[in-house]
Amino acid sequence: MHSTAFQTVVERLTRDQTPRVWSLLISVFGDLAQDQGARISGSLLRHITEQIGIKPEAMRVAIHRLRKDGWIDSERHGRTSVYFLTKWGRAQSASASPRIYTTEQAAEQAWFVMSNPGQPAQTTDTTGVWISSNVLVTSDLPDISQVFVAPLKAETALPHWMTGKICDLSLIRMSGDFASALRDISPYLDASSTFSTLEITVMRVLLVHSWRRIVLKAPVLPDHIFPESWQGTYCRNTATALLARYPKRSLPELEAAVTTKDLNI
Repeated sequence: MHSTAFQTVVERLTRDQTPRVWSLLISVFGDLAQDQGARISGSLLRHITEQIGIKPEAMRVAIHRLRKDGWIDSERHGRTSVYFLTKWGRAQSASASPRIYTTEQAAEQAWFVMSNPGQPAQTTDTTGVWISSNVLVTSDLPDISQVFVAPLKAETALPHWMTGKICDLSLIRMSGDFASALRDISPYLDASSTFSTLEITVMRVLLVHSWRRIVLKAPVLPDHIFPESWQGTYCRNTATALLARYPKRSLPELEAAVTTKDLNI
């Protein structure tokens, strides 16, 4: 039987909606089983997803999709299956983890880059944002000629028409929703110190999943470049603090907790 505090935390972090199961499972494997040789039993996956309101049929469909897309693979252990990230899946998770778990802003410095408007852009920058066809804001100092480059320091006042291009409204809304959820769950976390091993794991998965969906869509730029309505800085600081407060449990400990729970049913 789960505590009221835990149930409320889950409701707030999911906004009382079932997340996309295949995407959530990527967060599960990325947080719990990124190491080579790490295996998650079907029973543990079921226990985690059930607490988030995911039905077994939906989980099976999501696992099938992830296997088909090359994210995970499985092995039979007696009458049960264990699941693990493929080599490609581990590489994808490893490349995303620094941005998900860091407590630091994505970049320290940003640059304003303007090229000749009469010529096509000279760079295919992947860390910044094109404000117009010849104006780029980036955290990588370009090594190209015939462009104007100026640093964008924290005290530089950028007009709204520029900051409004940094991220779209849907991403700003996602950061605001997650920030509200984090504020909502704070009193329930402060009032409860008795979350079980599995409850802590479910909460971690939801924190990682919610933040991953935001940060991996955001440009690699310093915090001061984002518009005032962006709540990403608060989300990063709060989510990473909670992940540190509730450390990841080992898979053997989680599997043992699932076995104990099953025996008590």
